[in-house]
Amino acid sequence: MKKILLCTLLFCSPAMAAQTTWYAGSSYKGTVTVSIENGPNVVWKCNGKVCSMSGPWGNALSVDSCQSLVLRIGKISYYKNSAGASWDARSPELAQCNQVAR
Repeated sequence: MKKILLCTLLFCSPAMAAQTTWYAGSSYKGTVTVSIENGPNVVWKCNGKVCSMSGPWGNALSVDSCQSLVLRIGKISYYKNSAGASWDARSPELAQCNQVAR
């Protein structure tokens, strides 16, 4: 019984939120810190082909969070995450995100 309780406490704890990774297609190189909708500042790492960041902030794509990134790095060619959500060049959400690019 103690083993079951210990396993439940260790593996089902809300403190162990699932990590999701977000990706944005961009030719930008470098590291940028941006704020995310209803959350903290996050660090995106960009290698000239893709920018990525990970964290426990759910599985959805947010236009607001996308725009925060685009304001710093310019237009992106896609926006997706490891949970399977994806915006591509035909997505109205990606077009809305890219509208804030300078």
